[in-house]
Amino acid sequence: MSQESNRKKILKDRSLMLKKVRSFLDTKKILEVDIPILVKYPSIDEHIKSIKTHPNRKDIGYLHTSPEYLMKRLIAKGIENIYFLGHVFRKNEIGNYHNIEFTMLEWYRSNTTYEKFIKENVDLIKLFVNFKIFEEISYFDLFYKNFKINIFKCSKKDLIEQCKKYKILISNTKTLKKPDFLNLLIDYFFEKLFKKNTLYLIYDFPKEEAALAKTYIKNGFERASRFEFFFNGFEIANGYFELNNEKLLRERFEKIIKKKKYLTLDENFLKSINHIGNNCYGIAIGFDRLMMIKHKTHNIKDVLYFSYQEL
Repeated sequence: MSQESNRKKILKDRSLMLKKVRSFLDTKKILEVDIPILVKYPSIDEHIKSIKTHPNRKDIGYLHTSPEYLMKRLIAKGIENIYFLGHVFRKNEIGNYHNIEFTMLEWYRSNTTYEKFIKENVDLIKLFVNFKIFEEISYFDLFYKNFKINIFKCSKKDLIEQCKKYKILISNTKTLKKPDFLNLLIDYFFEKLFKKNTLYLIYDFPKEEAALAKTYIKNGFERASRFEFFFNGFEIANGYFELNNEKLLRERFEKIIKKKKYLTLDENFLKSINHIGNNCYGIAIGFDRLMMIKHKTHNIKDVLYFSYQEL
């Protein structure tokens, strides 16, 4: 089959898989929401940049990097158990695995359990991925078993030594912090050490990686109720047991704004956080990544109608 014929086949399947995902969530009575992609405030994130727009002469807007903020405002209004399946935008993200505009599935389930929410997402991933093994491992155990590192007690120096051991290139050790080195080692694990055809669920992240997740104390150390799915080197999804404390989230955001001073807070979103409920789980899933896995390709353009570079 020619490359062009194969791409046509993939794009037809893309349409089918969009329908299958919607059908999967519809049968679970998860409501699709069609929220604006043009927003007034940028995403507050250390690693993600929003694309600025000028919708009129005096206003500045942004293309959303995720539907999260507006979806949580809906949950706060009592519109629970919802999903968004559509396009999001992230500045400068171009490469074999990245496109500036890509398709995200994000959904939220209220009044459930961690075990039920994880099972639902495993079943959803099964629509795309024929994996043999499902392995759940804590962030702590992943590092301890594979790198002999105690993430709560190790120093930055210890992590630098591990990176050197595995010949992981580091551009500037002085500017990087402990979480940066942990991320480099995680990336190395999922590039070199993972078991093929195994769906991994990593849970219990360090508190520094909490983002919008709740934290809790276990064995004397604070951990984040955050979880991520990986398969054959691909990061598929990122989920939280959702933080519902405005004060704590404001503090986290303000730390990021000190580093990225051009960011501004979305007060409407922050004020809604106390009202999303005490038992809400959410997850963002890369639809294009799942299509890449399904069709065994390592270039995102193969599963898009047009990549940014083809426009």
